[in-house]
Amino acid sequence: MTTPEQSKAYVEAALAAAQITPSPEEVDVLVADYPKLRQIADGLYEFGDDLEPAMTYDPLEFFPLSAAN
Repeated sequence: MTTPEQSKAYVEAALAAAQITPSPEEVDVLVADYPKLRQIADGLYEFGDDLEPAMTYDPLEFFPLSAAN
């Protein structure tokens, strides 16, 4: 798991590479969400022999239905 300092460094590096300059509040949200997003991305590569990789990804795990309403 990443520390808050590592999350901030990763997010800032990605934003710099993409040449995106969000507001400080948006950066704070990205930094706060980074560990969960990283966990989900890593989970794409963790599956058993009896599962298809595509079956392990659930976008609603990160984006709950209540947030879309």
